[in-house]
Amino acid sequence: MRMRLLHLSDLHFGRLASQTIVADLLAEARRQAPDLVVVSGDLTQRARPRQFQAARAFLEALPAPWLVVPGNHDVYPWWRPLSRLWRSLARYRHYITQSLRPSWVTDTIALLGLNTAHGATIKGGRLTTEDLTYLQTFFAAAPPQALRILVIHHHLVHLQDIGPHDVVRDARQALEAVAQAGIHVILCGHLHIAHVAPVLLQPQWQLLVVSAGTATSSRGRGPHRHQNFYNLLEVTPQTLRIETYRYHPEARTFTLTQTQTFERQGAQLLLETAQTG
Repeated sequence: MRMRLLHLSDLHFGRLASQTIVADLLAEARRQAPDLVVVSGDLTQRARPRQFQAARAFLEALPAPWLVVPGNHDVYPWWRPLSRLWRSLARYRHYITQSLRPSWVTDTIALLGLNTAHGATIKGGRLTTEDLTYLQTFFAAAPPQALRILVIHHHLVHLQDIGPHDVVRDARQALEAVAQAGIHVILCGHLHIAHVAPVLLQPQWQLLVVSAGTATSSRGRGPHRHQNFYNLLEVTPQTLRIETYRYHPEARTFTLTQTQTFERQGAQLLLETAQTG
């Protein structure tokens, strides 16, 4: 069975790149006809009610079911210290979803979203001990042939190709749990840079980190400054294909910039082909 996932991140409603990009992204989503849309955090710029309302309207307009996790911009801002510490995701849970452990399971994929955004952290985020225990339990019950995917906002590992960046607190403990759970792919965002990187966790276990650039905001960084991206993943029992698309505001279109195809061989995802453009 084939499964198509549209991976978006860092929407940042309240800091959009243009007045047209949201409509253009929705049109592109309809064109791609995914089975599931995954959003890896930062739906808003400052966690304000109107920003959450706009984000919710966007989610409701998508042509497929959606699975979302929060990002650090979705917690109460630092100038609301008590709310940030004690009810950091209250607005997110009111406007978007109550679930902080969303999941989607088929014979083809087992996908779990976890929250790394907490009021006591600034940028790096963290996964709680309870979440790591839940992660182990969830994937232990997953279909053995399914591609195992974790969705989080922050990164668990430093990626040398994209320069210095923060990772979650106690990243080593989190990576050990990821390896033990047999996770193949992490979908994340936060850095506003589109990038796909294999990471060897153990001699026989390779993790694929798929970072999405900002889908709709003006906050692209580094080589992707002032640019917008999304990823499209196509999963079959034999392969995983990842396509990265970039937005062209003058033409109001998205174009394919990179395609990577991986062969699934047990615990490994082996790169078969990579094409640019």
